[in-house]
Amino acid sequence: MLKYQEKDLNQFVKDMIEAGLEPYHYHGRYFWQGPAVNVDNLQEALSNTKVSCQWDNMGLGFVVYPKISGMEIKE
Repeated sequence: MLKYQEKDLNQFVKDMIEAGLEPYHYHGRYFWQGPAVNVDNLQEALSNTKVSCQWDNMGLGFVVYPKISGMEIKE
């Protein structure tokens, strides 16, 4: 499981795994880096976490990720 310094990022990862989604480390727009999931329907991710999220529409689906400044992965 990915580990981050920010507790909300770790909570997002935990929530997504529990929802059956596969989180990964996303290098997004505006230099944001952190956990994300790919979904066809936003509610697949948003309804499974209390962490505030944002998303990018990638044409064939959405990349959903927390609304927190990016944090590096702990080594």
